[in-house]
Amino acid sequence: MSDSERVIVRIGLDDTDHPEGGCTTYDLNELSRLLIQNIDSAEEVERRLVRLWPFAERRTRGNAALCLILSIAPRDVGILHETLEDWIPEPDDSGIGNASRPSIVVGLGSAPESWYWDTVRGYVPLIERLSSIEASDYRVITRSDSPYGAIGASAAVAWPASEFTWELVAWRDPGRIGTPRTVDSELIGSISAKHPGTFANRDPTTGRCLIAPRTPCPVLYGIRGLSTSSVIDAHNDLQDSDLIEESIGYGIHRTNQCSDDHLDDIFVGTVTREPAVGPGGHASLTVMSHGKTETLLAFKEGGPVNAEVRSMQVGDVIRWAGLRSPDDSIHLERVCLIDPVPIIQNRPKCCGSAMKSEGRRSMLRCSKCERKRKRTWVSRPLRKIGVWTEPPPSHRRHIAKPLSEGLPDAAVQNAL
Repeated sequence: MSDSERVIVRIGLDDTDHPEGGCTTYDLNELSRLLIQNIDSAEEVERRLVRLWPFAERRTRGNAALCLILSIAPRDVGILHETLEDWIPEPDDSGIGNASRPSIVVGLGSAPESWYWDTVRGYVPLIERLSSIEASDYRVITRSDSPYGAIGASAAVAWPASEFTWELVAWRDPGRIGTPRTVDSELIGSISAKHPGTFANRDPTTGRCLIAPRTPCPVLYGIRGLSTSSVIDAHNDLQDSDLIEESIGYGIHRTNQCSDDHLDDIFVGTVTREPAVGPGGHASLTVMSHGKTETLLAFKEGGPVNAEVRSMQVGDVIRWAGLRSPDDSIHLERVCLIDPVPIIQNRPKCCGSAMKSEGRRSMLRCSKCERKRKRTWVSRPLRKIGVWTEPPPSHRRHIAKPLSEGLPDAAVQNAL
């Protein structure tokens, strides 16, 4: 291969932040600027933001890892590795929260997709992932003896991006980090209408702004959308307003948000016990599915999902999507009643009184006029059948695929 040809380099980055501050998107932006500054042939192709298994013990906030894709001349691969080795931050040994263990995973060509799927759907032991990376054409760059960031970084470089959305992340002036953000909620509420290619800007059920974090990190806001142009246009409109804090820059990321990649499948089962309501208003449901007893949990914050679970009756056949937690219960993200049991209210009446039964599989009889009729029952009105129920926007996972609320028509069709 001659130096005139170019190669694609994938650089995964994770675990540079912690619960009390920092942001990997900001760190990746700084790294990209450094690489392009130091390497004459380097050109940025794309940035990726990949949400991973929501139950990961060391997760921070939305549990995202980043990937930077560069095009460079082959002669500069060595300089790139040297720059990465000099740049990678030291691990955080402060003991506050989940101490960060910054790690880079870098290589040419495609990475095993299993790195992504295993990490987005379950627990990945560090030693197993490090062994897998060592056996590949990728390498880990870190200053930590326990480079936990390599798990997320390797998942980010391996994401196949078969289904994706976009997010524009705008950053604050470093001098303002830790102070309240100036992001007007009413103005944010108008963004979805003015820019229908964006979504999940504001929760219409609570009025809560969904694009601005509430932690002391460098992010001012993140705008999610179906195209790069939609998020850029929305960002420019916000920055033209005096009601929105000025950002110092932004980065656009292809993301796996709204993909449902964390879910294995849609399941069907039969309710075997009445719903139970525990402390805090959380509801649980016991179902039989494919010969196995499952426990489904609907947290109070899930709103409509919680209410739907409480209305279930023994014998109902339901469909659901959810994430299996470490205790083997399933945290519901959507639920749908597909075959309800008839709920007996009373027997039909005759001569002002309910008709009596003459025995199992026999006719019904009026005790006054002796009139008989076939055994029938009067039931309560049917509940919603075949309609999915989901949590309000402010209580959905980033990676969960919304059904309709806040999304334009094209996205709704893709989500159903």
